Amino acid sequence: MAGETLPSGSTNTQGLADWAAPYITNYLGQAQALSQTPYQTYQGPLTSGASNLQNTAFTGLGSLTVPSSIGDAATTAGNIATTAQGMTYKPMTTAFDATQAQNYMNPYLQASLNPQLEEARRQSQITQAQNAGKMTQAGAFGGGRQAILDAETQRNLGTNLANITSQGYNTAYDKAAAQFNADQQRAMQEAQFGSTYGLDALRTGLTGAQAQGQLGNTLNTANLGNIQAQLAGGNVERGITSEGIAADLGEFEKQRQFPYQQVQFQRDMISGLPTGSVTNTPGQLSGIGSLLSVLGGGTAAASALGYKNVGELLSSLGLDIGQKTP
Repeated sequence: MAGETLPSGSTNTQGLADWAAPYITNYLGQAQALSQTPYQTYQGPLTSGASNLQNTAFTGLGSLTVPSSIGDAATTAGNIATTAQGMTYKPMTTAFDATQAQNYMNPYLQASLNPQLEEARRQSQITQAQNAGKMTQAGAFGGGRQAILDAETQRNLGTNLANITSQGYNTAYDKAAAQFNADQQRAMQEAQFGSTYGLDALRTGLTGAQAQGQLGNTLNTANLGNIQAQLAGGNVERGITSEGIAADLGEFEKQRQFPYQQVQFQRDMISGLPTGSVTNTPGQLSGIGSLLSVLGGGTAAASALGYKNVGELLSSLGLDIGQKTP
């Protein structure tokens, strides 16, 4: 008891309460065993890594190149530009000179004039014969008057022949010139058609090259769109996998901590309870000690004799019978 002075030779033993000793010994043993357990490593993945869709998208990104159709379109456009730059105007017309006139005039012109010329000569001969008959009737045949008439007839024949020839050649020339002009006009039209056709072909080729390049861009854009969709789906896929990994890791950590939590729970169950005990074993009492015992114990005896405690009582008697308890 506090404040008591025990007899000399007494012992004070502290320990666990009988009801708590098995319980505490058990959880302390469990705690010791857990402290000696090797570190348990988590064997699962810690990160999800790239998903299948992401790997597919990465492969697609790595294999992206400029579509060949764009390069082909650029080459075609360059060739068209080169061709267009090399185009020149080459006149198809020529001058209408004597050679051209001869070439275009009717090669049978003289044959067509001969009947007219022969007819003119025949008519001149008829006129001359008529004049001779008249001169004969008049008795002037072979005279000067007949000579004048014959000369006039010949002059008229020459003039008529010249007119026939001139008119024939003029007509032939005009027709030759008209045919020449028609041929020149046709040549110009053909040249214009060829030029227009060539330009139209170049425009068509350029339009086709532009369409080809646009289709290449469209294809490239479609490929990029597919890759972006794969990346988006891959992010979702990877997020799902990451959630699974996080859940597995959390469950592993919970299971690893469970034994420690159980030991902690056992300790908390007796926290604050009086689990200790003190056992006092008194030594052999002296005569005075026996007297005090007879008087009802140290404290009661000291109080009966007017002292505050046993120590004060014994001191007044000049005795020391044992160790004082705290």
